Amino acid sequence: MPANNRFVLVLMLASFSKTFEEARYINSSASHSATSGEVFPWSSYRLPDSIIPEHYYITIHPDFQNRTFTGRVKILLAVLKDTNHVVLHSKNLQMREALLLPLPEHHNQKKLSLRLQESVQNEQVAFTSGTTLQAGRKYELFISYTAALSNSFSGFYKAFYRTRNGTTRMLASTHFEATSARKAFPCFDEPSMKAVFTITITRDQQHHAISNMPKRTTMPRADGLLEDHFLHSVKMSSYLVAFVVSDFASNSTASKRGTKVSVFAPSEQMDQTQYALHAGVKILQFFEEYFQIPYPLPKIDLVAIPDFEAGAMENWGLITFRETSLLYEPKTSTMRNKLWVTLVIAHELAHQWFGNLVTMEWWNDLWLNEGFATYMEFIATNHLEPSLYAEDQLLITTFYQALEKDSFRTSHPISLPVRSSAQIREMFDVVSYCKGASILRMLHNLLTEPIFTRGIRAYLKEHSYSNAHQDHLWQALTKSALEAGKSVNVKAIMDTWTMQKGYPLVSVTLQGRKLKLSQSIFTLYPQSNTGFLWQIPFTFYTSNSTVVISHLVKSKEESIDLPHDVAWIKANVNSTGFYRVSYDLPTLRVISSQLRERHSTFSRSDRASLIDDTFHLASQGTLKYSKAFSLSLFLGKEKEYLPIRVFVAHMTRMLSKFAFSREHCVMQLIKKHIHSLLGVLMQAQLWDDSGTLPQQNLRTLLLSIANGYRSLPAAKHAEKLFHRWMEADGKTQLPRTLRGMIFRIGIKKGGDREWTFLLRKYIESTSSADKVQILAALSRTRSTRKKKWLLNAALQNRVIKTQDFGTIVRQLARSPKSNQLVWKFVQRHWSKLVKKFSLGSRYLSRIIVSITSKYTTRKKYKEVKKFFCSQKNLRNLAFVRQSLEMIKVNILWLKKNKKQIKSWLREEYTETYTTGRHCRLATAKQWGIVHYTTWLHHT
Repeated sequence: MPANNRFVLVLMLASFSKTFEEARYINSSASHSATSGEVFPWSSYRLPDSIIPEHYYITIHPDFQNRTFTGRVKILLAVLKDTNHVVLHSKNLQMREALLLPLPEHHNQKKLSLRLQESVQNEQVAFTSGTTLQAGRKYELFISYTAALSNSFSGFYKAFYRTRNGTTRMLASTHFEATSARKAFPCFDEPSMKAVFTITITRDQQHHAISNMPKRTTMPRADGLLEDHFLHSVKMSSYLVAFVVSDFASNSTASKRGTKVSVFAPSEQMDQTQYALHAGVKILQFFEEYFQIPYPLPKIDLVAIPDFEAGAMENWGLITFRETSLLYEPKTSTMRNKLWVTLVIAHELAHQWFGNLVTMEWWNDLWLNEGFATYMEFIATNHLEPSLYAEDQLLITTFYQALEKDSFRTSHPISLPVRSSAQIREMFDVVSYCKGASILRMLHNLLTEPIFTRGIRAYLKEHSYSNAHQDHLWQALTKSALEAGKSVNVKAIMDTWTMQKGYPLVSVTLQGRKLKLSQSIFTLYPQSNTGFLWQIPFTFYTSNSTVVISHLVKSKEESIDLPHDVAWIKANVNSTGFYRVSYDLPTLRVISSQLRERHSTFSRSDRASLIDDTFHLASQGTLKYSKAFSLSLFLGKEKEYLPIRVFVAHMTRMLSKFAFSREHCVMQLIKKHIHSLLGVLMQAQLWDDSGTLPQQNLRTLLLSIANGYRSLPAAKHAEKLFHRWMEADGKTQLPRTLRGMIFRIGIKKGGDREWTFLLRKYIESTSSADKVQILAALSRTRSTRKKKWLLNAALQNRVIKTQDFGTIVRQLARSPKSNQLVWKFVQRHWSKLVKKFSLGSRYLSRIIVSITSKYTTRKKYKEVKKFFCSQKNLRNLAFVRQSLEMIKVNILWLKKNKKQIKSWLREEYTETYTTGRHCRLATAKQWGIVHYTTWLHHT
């Protein structure tokens, strides 16, 4: 329709560029002024509620040759309040043209112009009209723009992979969570502003495009390009939009309900997609049954992206993955790889309901997405693949990790106000994922399975295609409990876990037939307990009965009457509650004695929790280390992976602190303690892949430790296997579960020839899981030159992918010498790292913490603080505060605990003694300790 027949607010290309530059400004908290002196019409980070989007029509054309893209978007807007401004999100987009039309259309209206302003700080643009947009009316906003394909891992970015013949191929993929849809198209980039999306992708004939919905049609253009038109989406948040343009192949099947499930990957990796396809269908069907809500889209694609920062992203109908999270190579992948792939697929498919169908209203309740998906990944995996022992993995990677993180003062409540993109990115942390999952597991156990599942089904149905906050969930679960005849105020209980940081330490005192309980906040060093109180689902069994007794603790101090006298109780059964337990000393002595006499009285998870709690209580100062070490003596009879894994983790952290403070004598005493408990079990291990997953994990752990003792043959045997494999040009079969360890020993004991050979195998490998193992081994080189080469190669995405930079950093950060090297490297290249990974991202935070968390001196504390203070926008970020607190905790820990640890160990192992500042081993030849960094590397 001709422009003079419409009411048109139009900003044409010729005048737009000048207006855009004049209106451009950097927002300040004081004035929000533009460089031209104009004031941006909106000062909040949150968008105004005067306009909402209803439907986006987006056309994207990636130009692979110039590594740019052009875009056009038409947004159907509903005006809720009179306004002169359309404020929405945009970042790094160069606007070319904008047009606003009212609906329904009217004739003979004047042609008016729009004024554009930008808030760089808040990542917003405003289109301002002299004519008021009226409440109750609808409008169409047209915008055309251009941008560069991103060099980072967010927005619409370019990625690369190499074929076997050395050719480099390029693709373009999206990653929009949490606030990066605005980098690909102007939008209302908030989770509550849901809309329908219709996507069109323009591409060349060498590539194909996929998006959230199935392709409706492909239309040829006069210029030889093709346009792929996709079906309308369901109503969803902008961060869930996705599209990938690539030359990938795919493998497809259908679920029982007819949903098409496809796995996309480079054609040379299609043999690695079969397991993901099999698992994807089974998990999708499981969740449809579990939630009693059919998956609403006609298809779901699982795509292996070769350059990917996170583990995966739950885009509705088009889930993108890091290759290691999706691909399973039948020849080299292990059961542990299979477990990881299963868990990640389950996590992302759970998001199709928790996160996509029902979305949190704002990012402060991110845990509703991530906590639920994390918990449900274990529920699904345990149901479908019980041989993978998902429950053990939940405790190791989720429960214990959450307890550790949440014991720092710099932790935060699960639900936390956020007011910037960096703060939102920081919410994707252990608290949202792991603590969120842990408290849901606790609630599930309290309410029982029928009440919990009925409640979450009702929650999902009531809020489908909409948004919710945590109170909506509590209401649904409370109602479900009432329907089952159980009166439970779920909100009153759970607000104590989500609205305050930290968790309780429950102190247990056994007095005859009375069990006295008191609660206080647990932190790694003392702090005031004022104001902290939880409602705690407390569980226990006794020496007389294995029947689990439950009691909801609501007060600071409570008591429970027991029907009989008991010798001991074991509280927090199977670690279902998110708290630690401190036993009175007489009870702890009896428990320690029971463990030594018959440790199988307690389940493996209960044995693990006893180790974890006692060593943490000793670390904090509530308990003497002599009590924790005495309790650990039962491990001389232990055969299960979980308790041994927890014990070794504590010893490794302890060794790290003493290594970085150069306390070699204490280190040798600790190693003696480990050897005395686990030495026989180390020597009994076979060099094969037999057994269950926990047995395989135990074998890998014990042989890795055994490599640190000269008296044991493990290191020599691993070196022999490596050279045999090397002489056969990598064609001989190594035990899958031990490949990584064998590679590490080969590099540690070898020289240039071994390192160069393994680097060649890294380049040739098409298995992403195998490449990670090889890269970790290459990082164990003693050559400073090679360490620097690895860091530079990863940062430049040359030979080694930038996504794997963190793998190298974590390996190098373990020993004092290479830690200093990598810390200097990170400081020198900080600006590049921030551009690639973004401030506040979990990836970048983990890189920093993996380095700085090892430091144990005031000098290093001041050095780290000085660096952070010298950088813009860093002081208030969580990872900065965490890094500094961790160093403080290490300093205090050494000051408080070194003497008592040394004292107990010297008394226990009298053949080891000190002379002055040096430490001699009376029986060194019998149990041969190697240099401390070697042992740390192997664990």
